[in-house]
Amino acid sequence: MKQKPIWHFLFQLFLLTLAFFSAELIVALFVETKTPLPYAFGFLWSMLLAAISLLLPRKVGRIFFLVTFFLSGAYALVQAAHFDMFRKLTFFTAVFYAGEGAKFWLDILRSFPLLWWPCVAVVVAILILSARFFPKGAKPIPAAVTAVLCVFLLVLFPQLFIIENEETETTYTAMYDAEAVYSVTGYYHMTVRDLWCNVLFPDLGSAGQTQQLDRYFADRSKSGPNEMTGIYKDKNVVYVLLEAIDDWVITPENTPTMYRLMNEGISFENFYSPGFGSARTLSSELCINTGIYLPTSVGSLFDYDENQFPQSIANQAGKNGYSAEVFHYNDPAFYSRGTFEPLWGYGDYHGYCEYTSDENALFDECTVFTNPQLRDLFFREGKTFNTIITRSAHLSYYYKEKLSGYALSKYPEYRGKYSSEEEDCIRVKARLVDDMFTMLLSELEKRGRLEDTVIVAVTDHYAYGYNDQEEIKTLSGVDHELLLEKTPCFIWSADKPQIKVDKPVFTADVVPTMLNLLGIDSPYSYLGQDAFDPTYGGCVYFPDGSWIADGVVAFRNSSTATYDILANENDIDITVEYLLKMQQKAEAFIVANNAILPCDYYKTIK
Repeated sequence: MKQKPIWHFLFQLFLLTLAFFSAELIVALFVETKTPLPYAFGFLWSMLLAAISLLLPRKVGRIFFLVTFFLSGAYALVQAAHFDMFRKLTFFTAVFYAGEGAKFWLDILRSFPLLWWPCVAVVVAILILSARFFPKGAKPIPAAVTAVLCVFLLVLFPQLFIIENEETETTYTAMYDAEAVYSVTGYYHMTVRDLWCNVLFPDLGSAGQTQQLDRYFADRSKSGPNEMTGIYKDKNVVYVLLEAIDDWVITPENTPTMYRLMNEGISFENFYSPGFGSARTLSSELCINTGIYLPTSVGSLFDYDENQFPQSIANQAGKNGYSAEVFHYNDPAFYSRGTFEPLWGYGDYHGYCEYTSDENALFDECTVFTNPQLRDLFFREGKTFNTIITRSAHLSYYYKEKLSGYALSKYPEYRGKYSSEEEDCIRVKARLVDDMFTMLLSELEKRGRLEDTVIVAVTDHYAYGYNDQEEIKTLSGVDHELLLEKTPCFIWSADKPQIKVDKPVFTADVVPTMLNLLGIDSPYSYLGQDAFDPTYGGCVYFPDGSWIADGVVAFRNSSTATYDILANENDIDITVEYLLKMQQKAEAFIVANNAILPCDYYKTIK
């Protein structure tokens, strides 16, 4: 058979490379990069995949192309949508939580930007055209040479452009920020490295990580007793994880009971809920129980169901005579809570769906008190540590959504009350949570337990499901997405102090702070610190390397690897050395957090 000229092969290679490169361009439409290096990586990966497609026999090559392009195109669309919603890219471990978010798929699709849909059309069109017109008469030898050359350059490029630079090497090797990795490697290389390091060959435990953590904790001074130590000693604890209750929804008019508790008790005025991991509620839930966030990259929580958590607040409370239980509307299989809550020291996870089939009861935050079985479990004898996970303020925020509809049926005056449909819905949903606090206080008083109970309320994340991000910035009174992460956190007891804590603190500080307030002397070191330790000035770290400390709010721009200073309240002299020191602290925190679960660190501590 007559061989076709080399230019014919080059033309075929170009077309298939361009097809694969379209996935790289889709992500680039949403995520800014400052250098051409990511596109060079993306083009090499595209050419490699194209060459392999042409190297194989035509039928096999077509199947290879269709499968790999479908997967790469679909994942590029997922990354683009994720970035548009959360302003960050994600690692592949997010796929492990897809089942938990599946019930909200229609709400999520509603929030996608218009630009996303033409990108979907491009992916579909390339798939259809390729299935019909996949090239014939490929040249195996030129294709093989091209593939080998691409592999050589993909190995060489990191050595030349990444490893020799200290900052980009840290980004590349630590893999703590997907957007930062993308900014130096592009979509394809980031994805392949993510699959290799975090899925196919994850480092799920090593002596080296344990020793690294020992050094990390040894370098930090251990908090001692202070004037707040033991002020809630032996009190019953009601621990409330507030689903998406943003700071601006707590008002005297809309949520009078929460507003009262916040202003009568200890209110953390600069509390933040950073979005570590891919499942934000689960990450915050893990953190307020164990002091650990989900890793930013390696594995999902489901990988660690054989870990031990002796440092958790419920386990420590159990050693001090408490019995601990969890209450939530959902099934125990959701987020594997039925598996993990007992590991964290709880006797059981009580899903309301196991106690009632009435859908309205599942919508109602007060069900834990109105259902006789749940109420008896909650108000059992002895010292109790009860955790309530609320539901109501979860996305989405439009009138026809079921939970919004239920809330509006109870409070119809909220329809059209505020500036938008979304604001009406989130505020009326928050009203349902406030009703729960009102009934909690009533039930405690009825049983004579009000004086013997402390209520702790922590928000898991800001209302990121709010579609109009400009409106939510206005409602929050901020002008940057990093500042949206500020959320409510308060502690209330009938006979204890009224304090406003101004220092910046975050979810990791909750466990050591509460252990100190309860007078429980835990032998373990925690990533966070006691908020009332006079030697702790307060500091917040975010998973992208941003930080808040010393009155400075520093946003790390992942695409440029530089800091934007959003605030400098104390007029700190922000030198290069100061920024480098804080960057190293932020990276050390992230690396330490990412290592604790994989090496089951607390199991090794005696």
